[in-house]
Amino acid sequence: MYARTLAVGTLLAGAALGLAGPTAQAVEAGAVAVTPSSAAPGQSVRIGASGCASANPNASARAYSDAFPTASLSAVGGAGEVSGTSNVFSGAKAGTYTVTVVCDVSNPSQKYTGSFTVTGSSTTPQGVRGGLGGSFEDAGPGTIAAGAALVAVGLGATAYTVRRRMQRSS
Repeated sequence: MYARTLAVGTLLAGAALGLAGPTAQAVEAGAVAVTPSSAAPGQSVRIGASGCASANPNASARAYSDAFPTASLSAVGGAGEVSGTSNVFSGAKAGTYTVTVVCDVSNPSQKYTGSFTVTGSSTTPQGVRGGLGGSFEDAGPGTIAAGAALVAVGLGATAYTVRRRMQRSS
């Protein structure tokens, strides 16, 4: 009786574990996955690849694309899977970009490619464009002369007012 209960319990536990399954998205060997597959300029993306099993345990994997800076990828799991993140360039144009993952930068022969899409709109908040306004434009000679004249008139008026007050108080 005890053996039967133990067997049924073990069977149910195994079935529950089998139904739970892995939570990470599986990538077939040699494939490159970019999540999300469609990203806006400035948005963070996760790059993953599988099949990077290497004889060198200290291998350094990298992901390259014209849409984002070079990303360092770290080993995840034990089946040669690597993963990392990068941000899409804020000036990236809309379109489809190739992503190349090199499994070991010291031996670049093992590499895989994939692709993802950059959408046209940016998700990066731009903020209010206030502040200095046109103060960064080049000032011509007329503008400089007018500014100097205003400063001279202001200094003269200040000197005249201070002198008159000093004469009245004495």
